[in-house]
Amino acid sequence: MKPLIGITTYFVKDSYMGSKRIRGTPGQDMLSSSMDYSLGVNEAGGIPVTVPVINDDEYINQLADRLDGFLFSGGPDVYSYYYGQSLKKGHGLVVIERDKFELKLLERVLERNKPVLGICRGLQLINVFFKGTVYQDIYQAKTTDIEHMANMAPKYCYSHKVILAKKSKLIEAFAREEIDVNSYHHQAIDRLGKGLKETAWSEDGIVEGIEHDDYLFVLGVQWHPEMMYEVHGNQLDIFRLFIKYTNNSIIDRRRNFKS
Repeated sequence: MKPLIGITTYFVKDSYMGSKRIRGTPGQDMLSSSMDYSLGVNEAGGIPVTVPVINDDEYINQLADRLDGFLFSGGPDVYSYYYGQSLKKGHGLVVIERDKFELKLLERVLERNKPVLGICRGLQLINVFFKGTVYQDIYQAKTTDIEHMANMAPKYCYSHKVILAKKSKLIEAFAREEIDVNSYHHQAIDRLGKGLKETAWSEDGIVEGIEHDDYLFVLGVQWHPEMMYEVHGNQLDIFRLFIKYTNNSIIDRRRNFKS
């Protein structure tokens, strides 16, 4: 049996769409998810399950119980008040409903020690959950002259290099210390969350990968491997590693249940 992988989704509020609505009826909020995440999970050997934003405790607990692994996807900025800061220039769209839901879901998933992969916003959400902070806008903060919001190129194109820590799950995935990645973010980790460790950096020192050794598998990356793997096949190795640890987690839970 292939593992069931929950993938968090966009919560697209009716009020945000206005005249730009292309689906549904005025007054309806919408669920949205990039197919890239689901295709990547499927290609790596998992069953993708898109997860709507429903902030209900029983629903969240059932998700954490029934699904085998969780991918926290990209999207809008995590609200700065969740890491103790006022809104600053450069902060992007805030979707409070999604923030509340995903922080609660992540808490329940970690309580069960199920594998977690965070991509872009997902990395930042993990850092905020562990009491870290992010630069609300790396250009306002003047932390870099590299283009990290590379919308001028196709989604799979390289934007910059990333250096991987020698003892890390990313090294386990790629078996090399330097890779090329795409880039679609204007925020980045500032203060690292408690218990997390940095495992990848771009050329300008921006944190591009984090892990937490107190859990079976908690990995976050700042780039978007799901957009790259069809052209650059090595990027699927992140998903393969995630699925490998998820399968190992299932085996361990079954053994513990029988004992």
